[in-house]
Amino acid sequence: NDKKQSASVDVKIKPNPNFKETQQEYEDQFKFLLSVRDKFSEIQKGIKNIREIRRQITEFMGRQGSDTAGAIKMMADSINNKMTKIEEALYQTKAKSQQDVLNYPIRLNDQVSGLYDYAASGNYPPTQQVKDAYAFLTEKADAELKKLKEIMDLDLPKFNALIREKQLPVIGVKKD
Repeated sequence: NDKKQSASVDVKIKPNPNFKETQQEYEDQFKFLLSVRDKFSEIQKGIKNIREIRRQITEFMGRQGSDTAGAIKMMADSINNKMTKIEEALYQTKAKSQQDVLNYPIRLNDQVSGLYDYAASGNYPPTQQVKDAYAFLTEKADAELKKLKEIMDLDLPKFNALIREKQLPVIGVKKD
């Protein structure tokens, strides 16, 4: 019989004796890295939301053809323009190859990712410079993500209401 067997035992992970960091310093590094990871995930989710909203608007406008009511087209263009500015702050949209990273400035998602890599590169708590850099990048990212939230909470409902308002009935029967 090929039955797999398993066993479990309690283990205690001890710090590397070659490093002199305290348990608290390890925990400080761990907590900091989790917060940086969460901010990076939030930025990536924002980028994903922008692309999904843009895809839906593009598909909707494509189905409408050239007869799309002017107000609808203007609002779609306005939302897309706002999202493009946010996306370009969060993500380097022009870089298409690895070489392009040298030609275009890195954006917030890569800056936060680089900060994570740096903070995770050793066995020590985050330095004040790393904390300051994280606070600076978080402030910039949060400002862009707030603009995106406003689009999602305010502009998109207005856009959907305008679409519903402007839609003409396909078949209408006049009632006497």
